[in-house]
Amino acid sequence: MSVLENLPHLVTAKRRARSKDALGGTKDSFTVLFTDKACWRQLVSDKEYKEGQRREQQWTHKVYFVEDPEVDEQCVLVVSGDTMRVQSTANPDASLGMGILYRVMCSLDE
Repeated sequence: MSVLENLPHLVTAKRRARSKDALGGTKDSFTVLFTDKACWRQLVSDKEYKEGQRREQQWTHKVYFVEDPEVDEQCVLVVSGDTMRVQSTANPDASLGMGILYRVMCSLDE
């Protein structure tokens, strides 16, 4: 069995929608895009962390998917009880032998 067939984590994705509240401030609501989709969560490398800083982003994790999860910067991912803000759209990453995984860069909400 390959890693592509057995990703170790499950993720829920939610898209944020902002609206104005009665006092003129913003109010966030979330729509669930999908639940229990297989993924592979990893910490970013030092090189990736520095690249995120150059882009003025705080990447802490990368999340891999077998297919394009169709998430963007308005989304959050919940993996193993941790909420992570999506910092990039999915990019194909061919670093896993002959297979291709889609990588999403994220920052952990604290």
